[in-house]
Amino acid sequence: MKNKIKIIIDNDVIDKYYDWYFKEYPRRRIRNINKPIPPSLNTWMIMPRFKMNTQKQAWKDFGNWLVKYYGFENRKLSKCKIVIEYFFDSKRRHDADNYTPKNLFDSFTVSGLLIDDDFNHVESLTIKGNYSKENPRTEIVIKY
Repeated sequence: MKNKIKIIIDNDVIDKYYDWYFKEYPRRRIRNINKPIPPSLNTWMIMPRFKMNTQKQAWKDFGNWLVKYYGFENRKLSKCKIVIEYFFDSKRRHDADNYTPKNLFDSFTVSGLLIDDDFNHVESLTIKGNYSKENPRTEIVIKY
């Protein structure tokens, strides 16, 4: 696996997404994604069902846009290894197993970046946590 793709989600990228989003949907006013790191399962599981579904759809739509923004749509990656590194804005303890890329991976499949997000196509998934007070972000590296 000598090729790689890097996708960075930071506050600037989220702002660019919402610039596009509010032009595309001029009657909408709410930013459903406010941080460059998906909500933890601890936060997710206590949301009312309608809000949970809204967040799920917001991250899927954002992921679709993100793939197009970086120009990676229709790559149809088959065998790959994915590393996700979350850079949190605090040194508070974060459990690795509470941060799932599920909604982003679904959008990676729909946009054609990945053929599928099953174990036949994603050989390994590594999740890392780090700290960056000035630049919280999510970095996704896909090696193929």
